[in-house]
Amino acid sequence: MMSKEKRNSISKEDLARATLVTITNNIGSIARMCALNENIDRVVFVGNFLRINMVSMKLLAYAIDFWYKGQLKALFLEHEGYFGAVGALLEFFKMTDDK
Repeated sequence: MMSKEKRNSISKEDLARATLVTITNNIGSIARMCALNENIDRVVFVGNFLRINMVSMKLLAYAIDFWYKGQLKALFLEHEGYFGAVGALLEFFKMTDDK
């Protein structure tokens, strides 16, 4: 991408796909590091980025399975929009129990 000829020969769609793959791979790498640190074998992915992004969901599931030879499973919630609300509710209960 350093030469003008190469930059001009790449479509905007190709650049968008490359950016999407890079971001998805970074998410997978960070998830794996956290999973190793916590000694867990399943990671639940949530968030708006993946909600309507089937390309990233498939890339992430494939990459996690391929890179880590089936040692780590990528899971995706069907109604992930409620995940943050449930976490906030649990944290609220935890805070009220501490008092």
